[in-house]
Amino acid sequence: MKASLLELSIDELVAQSVIFFTAGHDTTASTLAFATYFLALDQDIQDRLRTEVDSAVEENDGELTYESIQSMKYLDNIISETLRIYPVAVRLERHTEADYKLGDTGITIPKGMLVSIPIFAIHRDPKLWPDPEKFNPERFTPEERAKRDPYSYIPFGAGPRNCVGMRFALMQIKVCLAHIISNFKISRCPQTKVPLEFNMGQQGLLQPKEIVVRLEIRPNSDLMK
Repeated sequence: MKASLLELSIDELVAQSVIFFTAGHDTTASTLAFATYFLALDQDIQDRLRTEVDSAVEENDGELTYESIQSMKYLDNIISETLRIYPVAVRLERHTEADYKLGDTGITIPKGMLVSIPIFAIHRDPKLWPDPEKFNPERFTPEERAKRDPYSYIPFGAGPRNCVGMRFALMQIKVCLAHIISNFKISRCPQTKVPLEFNMGQQGLLQPKEIVVRLEIRPNSDLMK
């Protein structure tokens, strides 16, 4: 049987491209702010990340390339842990297209039902994540990832309906965070709130009232040249 191909019109292609930027603007900015906040609170993690970034840049003749970004595994761990504790979307919602029986549970989800998946609650379930409030990038080493059900971590959703801009968003975050770490030391200041305070009623999006940290230009930063 031949698989059918879905043809997209020019308008549909343009609409999908625009979504990459419009839907990803606030969400990407929030993730960057959260990651910067966590780095300000833990200097040891920040120093380890800076060592990784500096080494990768040095190995590429001082350039921050796509290949150097992909080689930064600890950077990826930090972003993943940030999205675990503070997923930008706190829940997912899907409509069922047909009746669906849940294994041997005796439960059937009827066609047309709205199913809500609580991302925030799943990401902080102590059965899945010991000491869930602690920021620990080591949770995302290959060995630790292999121990968990893949659906215990779903900041971009999962399956065929996951976020279409996931890879684009992650690359944006990695590039920006690598540049920040290369040029600045991040630390807390008197205005840094611990814990953070959040706005309520944001239609499923996690939005802090404010994130304030201190940035100091590094002596060997390109900004000083």
